[in-house]
Amino acid sequence: MRGWTVVELAIVLVVVGIILAAIVNASSLIGGSHSQALQAGVKDLADAVTRFRDRYGYLPGDMPNATTRIPGVVAGSCSASANGNGDGQIDAGEVACVPNHLFYAGLIKGGADAITLSQGQRLVTVQAIARSASSVTSFPTSTRNVIQLLNVSCRGAQELDTKSDDGNFASGNTRASVASCTEGGVNDPVPAIAVAL
Repeated sequence: MRGWTVVELAIVLVVVGIILAAIVNASSLIGGSHSQALQAGVKDLADAVTRFRDRYGYLPGDMPNATTRIPGVVAGSCSASANGNGDGQIDAGEVACVPNHLFYAGLIKGGADAITLSQGQRLVTVQAIARSASSVTSFPTSTRNVIQLLNVSCRGAQELDTKSDDGNFASGNTRASVASCTEGGVNDPVPAIAVAL
């Protein structure tokens, strides 16, 4: 019976190394695509909110006469009245009506219910909400509304802040409900991260 030569062992080790490098690279690419999906989700919702405000003069969810101006928005569909108070802030009681108003105005697809994104095996909720009603309290009071993401992986939150802002959870236009996080640590997932609207 013949054993392995040094050359054959070296070839096997090189092949195993190449396979491991490919797996690590694929994992990195998948993580990057999750971050890109979060960025795209924030941008899409911010664009839809801006177009809604330009068209109707109010923010979605906050519009006081949505049931009479937007076909399909009816009382009880997202809140008791499905209308907001028109104060320029998307209060906690108006958040559920944001996707409803945007969907029936033809500005988003997928339905009139809560907006969610898939981040691996995790479901991330994306919502437009008043800064004062959000879980991220570190924004200045001049910031009235934010796009808030709930249940984001630590890595996804860090990449979102780094790619769209200054990489610091406590400053800039992207902030989190925690000062920092470590992948697999106590603040993973990050309870909330928000981008000024």
